[in-house]
Amino acid sequence: MNTQIKCPYCSKSFEPTDAYKHELEEKLLREVQEKHQEVVEKLKREKDELALDNKKELEVAKKQVAETVRLEVEKKIKQELQESMEATKQEAEAKTKQNAKLQEQIEEQSKLMGEMKNEKNKLRLAHEQELEETRKKTTETVRKEAENKIRLELENKITSTQEEAQAREKQNKELQEQIRGTLKQMRELKDEKDKLDIEYEKKLLEGQDKIKQAAKREAQEELGLRIAEKDKKLQDAEKQILELQRKIQQGSQPLQGEVLELNVQRILTELFPDDEIAEVEKFKNGSDIKQLVRSRKGMPCGKILWECKRTNIFKADFISKLKEDLLREEAQFGIIVTTTLPKQATNGMAQIDGIWVCSQALVESIGTILREALISVAREKWINENKGNKGDQLIAYFSSTQFAQQVRELAEALHAQREQVNKERTIYTRLWADRETQIDRQTKSLAKILSSIQGFVGSGMQQIEAFDLLSLEEGQE
Repeated sequence: MNTQIKCPYCSKSFEPTDAYKHELEEKLLREVQEKHQEVVEKLKREKDELALDNKKELEVAKKQVAETVRLEVEKKIKQELQESMEATKQEAEAKTKQNAKLQEQIEEQSKLMGEMKNEKNKLRLAHEQELEETRKKTTETVRKEAENKIRLELENKITSTQEEAQAREKQNKELQEQIRGTLKQMRELKDEKDKLDIEYEKKLLEGQDKIKQAAKREAQEELGLRIAEKDKKLQDAEKQILELQRKIQQGSQPLQGEVLELNVQRILTELFPDDEIAEVEKFKNGSDIKQLVRSRKGMPCGKILWECKRTNIFKADFISKLKEDLLREEAQFGIIVTTTLPKQATNGMAQIDGIWVCSQALVESIGTILREALISVAREKWINENKGNKGDQLIAYFSSTQFAQQVRELAEALHAQREQVNKERTIYTRLWADRETQIDRQTKSLAKILSSIQGFVGSGMQQIEAFDLLSLEEGQE
C-alpha cells in the first residue's frame, strides 16, 4: 500500500514520518545542548569557587609570612639601632672633647688675628697717607706737564692750520686772479665779436652796392668762421671759470671740517684741564676726539667720544658708526657735533638711539653735563664697591628717560642763556645786512653810470680795476 503524501505545490512525494523526523531531531538536539550547557556552567561555578578558596588560603598564608618577616626585621632593626646609638654616643663624647680643644685653639688664633689686623690697619693707614701725598705731588706735576704739552700741541696745530689756511687763501687769490684774467679775456673777446658783427654788417651793406653775390657769400663764410671761433673761446673761458670755482669750493670743505674739529678740541681743553683730550689721527678708524674724564684727584671716571660733521645732510649711518666706536673703545657716551641737525632735534640737540647730537653752540653744555654724570657715577661706584656690583643699575639709569630728561633740561637752560647772546648777534647782523644792501645799491647805480658813459665814449674808456674787483665779489656772493 502506497502511504506517501504528494505536495500540492511542488508535486513531490514523501513519507508521512519524514514530515516529523526533522522536527524531532531539532528538538532532541536542543535538549542535548541545554543539558551540555548546564553541565558546563556547573563545572565553571565549581572551578570559580575552588579558585576563590585557593586565593583566600594563599592570602592567609601570605599574611602569615609577612607578619613573620616583619617581626624579624623589626627585631633586627632595633638591635642595629641600639648598637648605632651606643656608637654615636661614644663618637659624640669624643667630638665634644675635640671641639673643646679646637675652641681653645680658635680663641687663641682669633686673638692673634685681631692683633695682626690692628697692626695691618696701622700699616695700611700709614701707606695710604704716604701714597696720597705722593699721588698729589705726582698728579700736580703730571697735570702741569700734560697741560703744557696739550697747549703746545694745540698751538702747533692751530699754527699749522693757520699756515694751511693762508696757503689756501693765497691759492684762492691766485685762482681769483686767473678768473679776473679770464673775465678780461671774455670782455675783450666780446668786444672783438661786437666789432666783427659791425664789420660784417658794413661789408653786407657795401656788398649790396659794389660786390657781386659770390663775394657776399665768401665774406659771410669768412666772418661766420671768425665769429664761431670767438664763440668757442667764450665757451671755453666760461668752462674754465666754473672749474676754478669748483676747485675753490672743494679745497675749502676739508679745511672747514678740520677747523670745526680743532675748535671743539680747543673748547674741551679749556673747559676740562683735568681730562685727557686726544685727537684721533687722520685716515684711521674711530671718532675725531677722545675725552678721558678724570676727577680732580686724577681717578679715571669714563670716556666720551666726539665726532665732528660739517655737512649739508645728516645721515643715519653717522649714528651706527659712532655706536660701533663706543663698543670698540668701551666708552660710555658718544656725541656728534654737526652743522646740520637731524629732524628729531629740538632746541639744537637730540638723543638718537643712545647717541647725543648737538650743534657747536651746545658743546660746552652737553660736555659739562655728561662729564659730571660720569664723575658722579664713578664716585658712587667707589663708595659702594663693597656693597655689590651696580653696573646693571648704572646702565639702566644712563638708558632711562629720566636721565635723558634731566640732561635735556640742563642743556635747555644753558641754551636759553646762549640764545640771549645770539639775539644780540642777530641785531648786529641785521645792521650789517642793511649796510651791505646799501652798498649793493650804490654799486649797481655806479655800474649804470659807467655803462652809460662807456656807451658814449666807446672802447677807448680806461678800465677801472677796483670796480671790476667789486663786481666780481658781488657775483660770487
